Amino acid sequence: MNTQHRNDLSPNSIRFCMLLGLLIIKISSYAQPVYIPIAVTGYHHDIVAESGTSVLATTSTMIDGSPLVARHVLYTQAFALTNLLTGGMVDNGTIVNGNRTYQMAPYDGKNALYLSRFGTVDSTRNDGTLTFVKPGYYARLSLLAFSTEGSSSLNIDINYTDGTSERALTNAPLADWYQGTTNVMYSGPGRIGRDTTGPFSVDGAGAWPNFFNHDFITSCTNQNKMVKSVTVIDTSAGTGSRALVLAISGEQIQPYTITPTVLPARCGSADNGYILLNVTGGVKPFTYTWHTTPAQTTPFAAGLAAGTYTCDVTDSNGCVRPYTGTVTLVTPAPVDAKATSMQVCAGMPTTVYADTSNYTPTTYTWNPGGITGSAVVVSPAVTTKYLVNAEDRYGCTSVDSVEITVKPAATASFTVNPDAVCPNTPQIVTYTGNASTGATFNWNAFAGATVQYGSGAGPYGIQFPNSGTYTLQLQVSVNGCTSSATKKVTINAPLATPVVSVASVTSSTISFSWQPVPGATGYIVSVNGSPYITPTSGSLGTTHNIINLQPVEKITISVIALGVESCLNSAIGKAEGTTLTDEVFIPNSFSPNGDGRNEIFRAYGMSISAINMKIFNQWGELLYEGNDANTGWDGKQKGKVQPMGVYFYVMKIKLANGSESIRKGSVNLLH
Repeated sequence: MNTQHRNDLSPNSIRFCMLLGLLIIKISSYAQPVYIPIAVTGYHHDIVAESGTSVLATTSTMIDGSPLVARHVLYTQAFALTNLLTGGMVDNGTIVNGNRTYQMAPYDGKNALYLSRFGTVDSTRNDGTLTFVKPGYYARLSLLAFSTEGSSSLNIDINYTDGTSERALTNAPLADWYQGTTNVMYSGPGRIGRDTTGPFSVDGAGAWPNFFNHDFITSCTNQNKMVKSVTVIDTSAGTGSRALVLAISGEQIQPYTITPTVLPARCGSADNGYILLNVTGGVKPFTYTWHTTPAQTTPFAAGLAAGTYTCDVTDSNGCVRPYTGTVTLVTPAPVDAKATSMQVCAGMPTTVYADTSNYTPTTYTWNPGGITGSAVVVSPAVTTKYLVNAEDRYGCTSVDSVEITVKPAATASFTVNPDAVCPNTPQIVTYTGNASTGATFNWNAFAGATVQYGSGAGPYGIQFPNSGTYTLQLQVSVNGCTSSATKKVTINAPLATPVVSVASVTSSTISFSWQPVPGATGYIVSVNGSPYITPTSGSLGTTHNIINLQPVEKITISVIALGVESCLNSAIGKAEGTTLTDEVFIPNSFSPNGDGRNEIFRAYGMSISAINMKIFNQWGELLYEGNDANTGWDGKQKGKVQPMGVYFYVMKIKLANGSESIRKGSVNLLH
């Protein structure tokens, strides 16, 4: 048993590298924060004249000056158009500057917080809270605000949905709308006095006043809390200045989480562990500082030995969130190769299996064969050593082997002589294997043969009484192993009996024929009981001609098909034939069915020199006419076989002596 490890990257290592590349690409693509409008409630004054000709009717208070002097408010471009004025604020209340967008509340309602120290200025309050219509997670927040009658200072509190609050800004300065020149978000809409009707005097259009961004951030410890509202408190040193808040925007974030993927130090190696940090939410981009030697500065810390590691993850607001993780050491336990049976007979199955402890490999490979699985069935033909390679999910391997011993077995070969014999012919069965003393032999009753002698390994004398193909089977057992052998034995049956028929006949000759018999080595014939001779067509021929006969002489022929042994000769096939008379013979039936017998209807006679034959059906229709005495009618008209039945003939026959006669009659057509 032994263990080993790989130095190349495992599939998990490759996936880590891919994730690292994606993170680097994402980090490099982060831009400046984008502030988007936040819908809030809580404004308590209307400071913008949006329509008509009456400022008093469309605003609730002045925001600059005194009841006797100035009394300034803001106005829209629509109001300016109606009253022939220059300047005016955008009618939709949307203020856009770079990556910041602010959305003022509708002009026809309350659209500003109007604040002063202790609320000493008419219509002002000391503080106000803007409640988010939909609470959310924010990294940065920004007020669109300005001060009148000099600069102001503000405290800003962020209130969270869990009931906690934090001071985001303390005594933060807010510039006067006609004096400040930094952090300007919107400029030059002008202002007018809060008079009942015009004409109105425009002040500052095109250059003044200025609206400023007033930025603050959520603290590092509170970025995973949902913001509910923002409270603004006027803390100005004097009591005459006024602070006005018109809108709030923010950079939305997702809750901050760190998800680590840890790859242990593998295969007993000291420094091939990894930790990959996937940071979601928070304020991007992040920087990473691993407390390793040397320090590593990416989300992916490589080359780690077993131990505990810390990384400081810092967002773009400077918030540091420490991560601590542990790399373990994975050393594969030795694998122990075992088998259910260490000794088997040749070709018999046994199961080889891997026994492991402390860890579970993901793949097992057995050789020879390259078979996979923790347990596999093998059937060795010879003694074989099986090697198992157990690999875990990190690519670490352990190796062991088990040897399966194949016990020797005797062969079960035998011979049968002679083979292919006739029934009741003795045969000798001889064992030709290598069985040693102590082997047992099972001949399985010799497939039913009669055993004349023999025991054990033999030899045996057997005899089969009937023809057929028999399968002899021998099983030899030694050392608990059994081998088998089979052999087919053929006991031949006599050949099929020849089917003999008359092929042709005249007044002095008869020709007999028969179909070939499968397996025949030749034929012999006997005429009228005479000794058997070779057919006139030869020993393998299938015809025999007899000549120099008398008219109307009857002949009987016997035919035997010869086998390779005499016991295989066929039974006697017989046929009879009679020569024709010298007179004309006209048969009363024929059968054109393709069997080679009585196929043609014609007149027979040795002295016919010429003939004219006509065939009619029962309705007198002429079906055939011919002048060849040897051709005759084949039972067809225009190539079509006629139905069975009675047909009529008229023959005009001329004999060799010159005499002529007309023969009429009927013939039966048979199929």
